[in-house]
Amino acid sequence: MKRAERQPFSELTLYAGIYLRTWVVADRGTMLPQHAHTFPHLSLILSGVVRIWRGDELLGDFVGPSTVKIPAREKHRFLTLSDRVTIACIHAVGEAENVDIAEEHNLMLES
Repeated sequence: MKRAERQPFSELTLYAGIYLRTWVVADRGTMLPQHAHTFPHLSLILSGVVRIWRGDELLGDFVGPSTVKIPAREKHRFLTLSDRVTIACIHAVGEAENVDIAEEHNLMLES
């Protein structure tokens, strides 16, 4: 898989015990590898169309706005099917601002 020419833009907000990370993806065909938390969270498709996998299970194609529940310790990834996709990851952070990551996975990109 090749590196996306226009990389996704990410913004993180921590407020009132809530973690909110938004991803803005310019181009269709962009794969967003994700991670697994030790707790459940929501992925909110704000705009555009994405194909979502949770673990090895294809959940399907989602048109924003729509919400996907991600159980604790479940890897998940997104493939954009339209241009100008915006996705948000939302969960509680408790008292700490550090996000507990159970597992990460990355893409092997051609140089």
